[in-house]
Amino acid sequence: MKKYNVQVKVNIKPEIKDIKAITLKQAVESIIDVENLSCRTGNIYDLNFEAENKDEAKKIIKTICDEILFNNVIEEYEIIWQ
Repeated sequence: MKKYNVQVKVNIKPEIKDIKAITLKQAVESIIDVENLSCRTGNIYDLNFEAENKDEAKKIIKTICDEILFNNVIEEYEIIWQ
């Protein structure tokens, strides 16, 4: 078995109103003067696991993402192999 380290970034889709990001932006702007601030919220998951090969590892991580980590209606994800 080979070890795999994967990072999954899950963010709100750009076309969806990101309430947390709006709140964060307002909070930052209320305490400091900052130019052209934009915010985006999401989650980062670091996953370490073993699989027989890269194809099996891809299937595992896709299943984890699709079934557990993100809501495909409002979120998108990016897989970063490390």
